[in-house]
Amino acid sequence: MKRLLPFLLLALAACHSAPADDAAAPPPRAQVQVVSPVTQSLTQYRTFPATSTYPRKSTITAPVAGYVTGVRVRLGDRVRAGQVLFTLETKERRALGSSITRIDPSLKGFGLVAVTSPSPGIVSVLNIQQPGDYLLEGAPLGTVAESSQLVFQLNLPYEYHQLAKGNPQCTIILPDSTRLQGQVLSPLASVSPGQSEVYLVRPINPQGVIPENLLVQVRLTQTEQPNAQTLPAACVLADETLHHFWVMKLVNDSTAVKVPVTLGVQKPTEIEIKTPVFGPRDRILSAGNYGLADTANVTVTR
Repeated sequence: MKRLLPFLLLALAACHSAPADDAAAPPPRAQVQVVSPVTQSLTQYRTFPATSTYPRKSTITAPVAGYVTGVRVRLGDRVRAGQVLFTLETKERRALGSSITRIDPSLKGFGLVAVTSPSPGIVSVLNIQQPGDYLLEGAPLGTVAESSQLVFQLNLPYEYHQLAKGNPQCTIILPDSTRLQGQVLSPLASVSPGQSEVYLVRPINPQGVIPENLLVQVRLTQTEQPNAQTLPAACVLADETLHHFWVMKLVNDSTAVKVPVTLGVQKPTEIEIKTPVFGPRDRILSAGNYGLADTANVTVTR
């Protein structure tokens, strides 16, 4: 029994010394990455829906009663002024048939009517799509929308009417992601049922054929800062209510502190920091910063 006593004392001492060793171990440091602020031009946009329309249109009608012998256009075709769109034959001409030239060679073109476009534009409506029909005088054949008059109708919520002040330039985004430059014209003297002001947006040198009633997006400039102090969006942290914002700034190679910030223009990838003004060599945590307490111990990685 006396021989076992020293071994028991040593075992008890080892058990009591283990927690002391664990407590002495330093806490692990967060692995972080850092960036420096950048001064650059930063623009924030607002996007609103709009619809294409052709305010000026010409309805093509049959000048005489007769049979449609030719349809030379399709819906959506771009046509020029004077271009033949339809050909007609009167019932008198059809009754005489090929014998008309034997009766009088000068009557070769008698009863044959070519219907032309009164203006350059786009065929927006085609009432007759194939020959064979008999039409009365004045029957509609189609509609040509003047392509030079293309505009987009923009219903702008009244709280954003300042964005359209002064006929600003804008960007028109088509459903296929094609982008056109445009200009906002003066508002119309009407308000939509949703209490929105109605503006017309004229595209600048549009390419191709744009159909009527096409739903597009019009992007207006909301804020433009030529010399904005910016950080990547990942640098900025917020509370649950999104009322308080801060960044984690390195004060030395291993310590990061919490710095409250005031935000300006916000984009998906970059955010303007209005206050405070950081120096060009300040290091702000861009990764590994989430959940860090003030005055956190960190290790900077590349």
